[in-house]
Amino acid sequence: MKLRSLILLLSLVLSSGVATAADEVKKADFSGFLKDYSQLKPDPEREGVLLDVNKSVDYSGYTNIMFTPVEVFITPNPDYKGLQPDVLKQMSDSFLDSFISAFSSDYRIVHESDPQTLTVRMAITGIQLTSPQLGVTDFIPIKALFNLGRKAAGDAPQVAEISAEVEVLDPSGKRLAAAVVTRKGEKTLKQGDQITWNELQAITDYWAKNMKNRLDQLRDKH
Repeated sequence: MKLRSLILLLSLVLSSGVATAADEVKKADFSGFLKDYSQLKPDPEREGVLLDVNKSVDYSGYTNIMFTPVEVFITPNPDYKGLQPDVLKQMSDSFLDSFISAFSSDYRIVHESDPQTLTVRMAITGIQLTSPQLGVTDFIPIKALFNLGRKAAGDAPQVAEISAEVEVLDPSGKRLAAAVVTRKGEKTLKQGDQITWNELQAITDYWAKNMKNRLDQLRDKH
């Protein structure tokens, strides 16, 4: 079982489907993963997305993708501050697996840069931990968020939410694209339910496929 995660690429396509993005990505939610947020602007067609894409670049020559290790940013939680190293590794590895799986059919996944390579930096952000239940093995110790318009009481359903930041660099290290995105999961959970890898993997798989499709479109324009 794998996770969810963070991310998108040049012009991550988030449609208004069953998994709705957050209404707005606020500046206060930035993790600091990206060195410069000043050029990011709200995508008028997609909620919860701040985007910066250099569309003047000829992307047709980029046939290789190099992913750097995925970083995870934890939001401080006074109630629980622990996180097992193996859980952190599974989160980052599973997030990356979504993107490798989506890109590997049409792009070479490489580990060293060259003139045909785009470098993709990604981070899972805004993670709020919660104390895990003993004996539960396949879950992520992350707080779920209550549905908008629902009171956080009784048996009101919850949804898992994930945020990510991404940066795409050319072979010289110049930034070609960056984005900050937040998206909610499809499944509602009862209070106290543990969030499994399945609840979040659907989001990262979605991001990865749309990121790959958008890069295809950019390459076809030239």
